[in-house]
Amino acid sequence: MTGLPSTTADHWEVRRGYEPGLIGRVGELHGRYYAAAWGVAAAFEMMMTREFCDFIEHYDPERDIVLNAYLAEVLIGSISILGRRATTDDAQLRFFLVDPKYRGRGAGNALLKAALEWCRERGFRKVFLWTVDHLPESRHLYEKVGFRITMRCADDRYTVPLESLKMEYEMDAKPCSLAN
Repeated sequence: MTGLPSTTADHWEVRRGYEPGLIGRVGELHGRYYAAAWGVAAAFEMMMTREFCDFIEHYDPERDIVLNAYLAEVLIGSISILGRRATTDDAQLRFFLVDPKYRGRGAGNALLKAALEWCRERGFRKVFLWTVDHLPESRHLYEKVGFRITMRCADDRYTVPLESLKMEYEMDAKPCSLAN
């Protein structure tokens, strides 16, 4: 992969791969954020952490990637790509979140750009993700890059009724246009 962004004026850096404590910290980021945003409780945090544990347990750096943004050795954001689908040349973006205290400093843009570049280098045809309609900042970031909504469906897995959105990004020859 071409170089990962290393630092900004805030001294955050993006690092690739699993590091001790990552599972708990990613679970905590999601648990705290979605409890504040939607009022979800332990059931959501456990579900998300189980899914992230499964991802890390089957992690293959040749087919998958996890990128993490750190500021002063504190995890402030993470993104993962599940690319191990044997029956398709699509990849799935998962577990993307930047701690709200650190948004607006470029870490989310850098994580998303690096993940999409990694997918491009691996020859994926498409990247898809699932999100909900109640996350306007996330949806805006995805749409700014070129993701488009391809499916909507009611979803009550999160202890509050939401509308889930499937979004897809068609890979092409041009690099992702997000600024660092």
